[in-house]
Amino acid sequence: MILLSAIFFGLMPFFALKTYAEGLDVNNLLLYRYTFAFILIALFCLYKRISIRISRKQFFHLLMAALVGTMMTTYTLFKSYQYISSGLASTLHFVYPIITLALAAILFKERFTARKFVALLLSIAGIGILAIGTGEELNLVGILWALVSGVLYAIYIISMSHPELKKLNSFTATFWIFGITALLFLMQGLASNNIIVEFTPKALFYTLNLSIWSSFVAVVLFFNGLKRIGPGNASLLSTLEPLTGVVVGVLVFHETLDLKSLLAMLLILGSVFTVVQHKAAPKGDLPATEPVWKTTLKRNQRLVAILLLLKGTKKRGL
Repeated sequence: MILLSAIFFGLMPFFALKTYAEGLDVNNLLLYRYTFAFILIALFCLYKRISIRISRKQFFHLLMAALVGTMMTTYTLFKSYQYISSGLASTLHFVYPIITLALAAILFKERFTARKFVALLLSIAGIGILAIGTGEELNLVGILWALVSGVLYAIYIISMSHPELKKLNSFTATFWIFGITALLFLMQGLASNNIIVEFTPKALFYTLNLSIWSSFVAVVLFFNGLKRIGPGNASLLSTLEPLTGVVVGVLVFHETLDLKSLLAMLLILGSVFTVVQHKAAPKGDLPATEPVWKTTLKRNQRLVAILLLLKGTKKRGL
């Protein structure tokens, strides 16, 4: 689920840049993105009869997650796209696995294992290779926006791992996150008197795709995966996201896959495989579903039966 969400999130710069080209700015793009995504999740909850009831405590945590995570994180990241390339912005955004692992170890006592350390080194190396040597003029403002987005996203992942929010259905949490975020961007647009109500069919098409794939589907998958594997592993697996941009560039825009990009992809994929692989059960371990004495008894019974069978066949001269 985390890997699929990373792929869908990785399509975000593509949809955003296409929408910018049609005349929408950051605020309006995000307003319509979360408004459409909220409508989708509301219709889905209504169709599936999913309860959207939450406690006051859960509402407070969701409000903080929406403010820091979906609103401020996406605003700073999308703002960075206006100053630096989407590829560089996405790779700089991926400082968040380091921060997430540190916060998870401090707040949730999540073990920082040797496997996580190796995975972290591989992902940092891969992302670093993607970021270095881009050949573009680096803009300090764009770099700062991208780095801030990474810090905010790490805080968002940790906040969504709160025990109160783990009690919620993923669709319920997504409903409130999208609704609160859409309302926050609406308030911002009204305060600045900057809401665009007329846009091209292409802008609508790309905004809808951004809302469906890189918002509704991606967030639901991420929440479900986060509940199962924790914030540390989730943040490491999410490093697959910038690779989506590379693949889309090669397949859609026919960009050249150079040695640098290929090496970076291998390193990041190595990081992902390091996290997802499961330890093999030690030899001699027995299934937990059956006591040791019962397994031993069955084994001895089979052995006795084989010996009696052999003895009987020998007597008959077979």
